[in-house]
Amino acid sequence: MVVIKAVRVFYSVLLFAAGVLHFVHERSFRRIVPKQLPFRRAIVLVSGAFEILFSILLWVKKGQRLTSKLLAIFMIVVFPANIYMAVKKISFIPGKTTNPLILRLRLPLQIPLILGALALGKKKGNE
Repeated sequence: MVVIKAVRVFYSVLLFAAGVLHFVHERSFRRIVPKQLPFRRAIVLVSGAFEILFSILLWVKKGQRLTSKLLAIFMIVVFPANIYMAVKKISFIPGKTTNPLILRLRLPLQIPLILGALALGKKKGNE
């Protein structure tokens, strides 16, 4: 139980902070949305809103199984932005360089994030 609660806190804080940053630093986030996609600003703002929504829904006991599945799907959907960031060597901070190895190494980290999101929906994690 304690582990699941710690994971829930981790995800909630991470998602809320990232969601707020989507609004505060929208232009920075827009840089990692592939230029071929239309409505890049809207994509950033909507994904930020979803992150904030998920951070709140993680604390609503009813519907945790659905919330965890939707969060896992969301993490899969935003993964191409991480790939684009690594391939194009887009830094976390505009005007500064990030080691390309760090950009590539963070890609496999998405797998435990997806699995962790799914674990939050398990029946024992909802108690």
